[in-house]
Amino acid sequence: MKKILLISFIIALSVNASAQDVDGMRVDQKMTYAQVVAKFGKPDLYHKVNDEFGISEDYVYGNNNRLHFEETGKFRNFVITESRFAVLTLDIDGGIRVGDSLSKLDNFKSGKPQYVKDYENGDKQYSVYNNCDDHVYLRVRDNIIVTIFYYYPV
Repeated sequence: MKKILLISFIIALSVNASAQDVDGMRVDQKMTYAQVVAKFGKPDLYHKVNDEFGISEDYVYGNNNRLHFEETGKFRNFVITESRFAVLTLDIDGGIRVGDSLSKLDNFKSGKPQYVKDYENGDKQYSVYNNCDDHVYLRVRDNIIVTIFYYYPV
């Protein structure tokens, strides 16, 4: 019975750790250029590089919204600066967007966002998913989310 509980706990942690998403596209999900364009539209800027791990790609939309893929198609990082993209849609009905109040996360199942640091201009940074290694970060100004970003842990 203890082994079953331990395995269930490990599975629950790994499911939670991979729940980061942009409009339902999960981190670690593999996507081709055609699939990304079908989901989000043609990017304003696209950059592709062959490196030692395969192909790395950056898709930039609008005002510096960035989706980054590594290892030939694995979604790894994102920076969201506009409300056109929703983040954490797999955990929050409708997700969170730039322009939302930080209080939208007051009852988040993984706990309230945790304060990380202040920026020189007075903005504050918070992290979501405080009980695992994968954090979605929020840059907040006057209690309003102005940037949402995630970097895949190395």
